[in-house]
Amino acid sequence: MAQRSALLTATVLAAACLWPTGPQAADSTRCAGEVGRHLEELPLADGEVKSVRIIERVNIADDFGPEIFGVDAWVRLNSCSGWLVINMTAKCYVRQSYTRGDCRVEGLSNF
Repeated sequence: MAQRSALLTATVLAAACLWPTGPQAADSTRCAGEVGRHLEELPLADGEVKSVRIIERVNIADDFGPEIFGVDAWVRLNSCSGWLVINMTAKCYVRQSYTRGDCRVEGLSNF
């Protein structure tokens, strides 16, 4: 179990670092460990995670509120063309997880 967890965390970190970025993207490795641990808790088959993109939701109004509102991990699975989304606070606390498109994960809502 520990070996699978370490491998999944390493995969999340590598995927987050290698994802192509654009001018409006705020790709990050923030919360990568928490993303890996959360994925470990979900009923996913070994090797199911295809890629991960971690995006910080940043505050564009510098005068009000925190610099980073929260973090979302967009996870591409091998079994579907949609997404598994892990929504977190800026301190990496998982608020909710859900799927998008044709992805389905037992116990998670789909939108």
